[in-house]
Amino acid sequence: MTNLTTAQKTPTDIEVDIRGREVRLAWQDGHHSTFDFNTLRKICPCATCNDQRKNADPLRILKPDQIVTKAELQPDHPVEMVGNYALQFVWADGHQTGIYTFEFLRQHSHQAS
Repeated sequence: MTNLTTAQKTPTDIEVDIRGREVRLAWQDGHHSTFDFNTLRKICPCATCNDQRKNADPLRILKPDQIVTKAELQPDHPVEMVGNYALQFVWADGHQTGIYTFEFLRQHSHQAS
């Protein structure tokens, strides 16, 4: 899905379920996506996470703040809207630099559960 229509990349409903550890999006074209927290953290689009994914060295040493065993969102403030085009998740370990555009989320909806 490279060229998304406006309806395909426009959410009509966004739900963050802290207890169920998932984010659910309903899209204007009728499609629904459900992302578990681990998947969202795994696909984080920030520069740091992109660099880590590109480094295929099996012997590299991760810094303590780069090790994520279970992705959790801040329960009192889990997500912020970025303009009218993206979400920014606030992870419990303090990581919050990834801006997940709606287009990015829709393109990754195949990774959603």
